[in-house]
Amino acid sequence: MNLLRFTLLTLLLFVAHATVAEKRKPAPQTAKDLAGVWIGFDSDDLTFTRLELSADSTGYCARVSPPSPTLHSYGADVYRVDSWSVKGGEVIFTLTPISSNADAVYLKGRLGGIASLDLEIGGLNHKWKRALELNPEARIQASNQETKEAIDAIRK
Repeated sequence: MNLLRFTLLTLLLFVAHATVAEKRKPAPQTAKDLAGVWIGFDSDDLTFTRLELSADSTGYCARVSPPSPTLHSYGADVYRVDSWSVKGGEVIFTLTPISSNADAVYLKGRLGGIASLDLEIGGLNHKWKRALELNPEARIQASNQETKEAIDAIRK
């Protein structure tokens, strides 16, 4: 009898937890929510990307290798975002190269987690592709500042 009560109680707790967790899921992000600056590295950590999205569905994108690899000497690739849209969690961008060293590329992906873009960028003429995760610049800056201050406070 105790085993039956325990099993029933465990099942009820599981259902209650699942119901609460379902209610906590964030609402899907809309195109309006994506306007702003997004930053991050490719999955191979060799290229940093800054994506500036305007509310009018245009913007700019720039990519550069960090100062340590020799790839940095090639400079930043700059693109105009001619358009971007969100449909069912999918995000699609149309990019035009602006800088002379920028290859023609595609950029697409999905809305990730609570505040990230899980994207794929690839060459249209030279066949390559990379995964990248971009996060809101303000979110990273705020977290970086708060953790820096916490460490500085401990050092004093």
